[in-house]
Amino acid sequence: MTPGQLQTALTDAIHLARQVDLRRCEQEEAPRLLQETVPALRNAVLAGAQAMGSVRAHYEEDEDPPGFVADTRRQRIADLAFMARLDLGERLERLGVMTASEAPWNIIAMCGSARRRLFKCAAAVERALCAHEGLTPRLEGLLTQELERSLKVRQAYVLFRRGLLTRAEPTAPWLAPVLRRAAVCFSELTGREIYEDLRIEDRTELRRLQAAVLDWLHGQDGHDAVSGRRLWQDVAVFAELLTQVNLRPELREHDQALLGSLLLSLELDPSLSAERLAELAHPLLGVDDVLDDCIENPTAVERAEWRETLERLATGLLGEHGAVPLPEQESLAATR
Repeated sequence: MTPGQLQTALTDAIHLARQVDLRRCEQEEAPRLLQETVPALRNAVLAGAQAMGSVRAHYEEDEDPPGFVADTRRQRIADLAFMARLDLGERLERLGVMTASEAPWNIIAMCGSARRRLFKCAAAVERALCAHEGLTPRLEGLLTQELERSLKVRQAYVLFRRGLLTRAEPTAPWLAPVLRRAAVCFSELTGREIYEDLRIEDRTELRRLQAAVLDWLHGQDGHDAVSGRRLWQDVAVFAELLTQVNLRPELREHDQALLGSLLLSLELDPSLSAERLAELAHPLLGVDDVLDDCIENPTAVERAEWRETLERLATGLLGEHGAVPLPEQESLAATR
């Protein structure tokens, strides 16, 4: 295969992986995930592993005669492809041994981890290949774009939840003001650019509740207090359900890495200010109510409380299926 064909093989594998929309799978049960989602993802990872094998075969140097100076650039590409193929092979094995006893979110997390690892491996190998052959990379920024979208969705959900006047059930005199504010929050959320990246289920429920709130405010049932309270309860439940955005695989991996980094910073830098810590932790806004309070009121929080909160959250993420960086391969072990 020519270098151009090798690049195409890598991008074809990525195309297969991008067709697996894990966001649409979030309400599926384990059997269906194992019948549809996992096989589709395994096909993409297999295509990636085969492409890595082809890259290695193309750039692997034959046994050199005495005194021959090998092209280290070609060997580096071959080494990257070899390590990537091993890694993707491990992902295939993990995907292949899952059973219906697995929790659906664990299956989705494994699929998300395997897909992101395919993206990272393909992008790293393609970058080295293109630099050597003078080709234009096509795969730069895949993981960054996916993570940025999810972070924006989480931020939008945080703004929605914070925009509601209260999380407690309002008394009768406050029903109308609280539901009017909820209507504003619904309108703001649907008007955000990131709206199209919300889960279909969230968008459907959002629109249903938005219409119901507007009907109540327009007096369709005479502003009945019982129906108003029931409606507010539905809004409150919906707001809490939005926190499940934190289960997205790319956010889990991002949050675990950032929590680890923050704990390390606390350990190594006794002079780290609360304000600086809050600034570093800001991408985690929406992960946890206590952490949100720490981020938004950093000077009111003792260092010990910061540590306790970060350790609690980090412990909650331990054991999740995450991608392990390949040792000694800086291109593949770069920060996600």
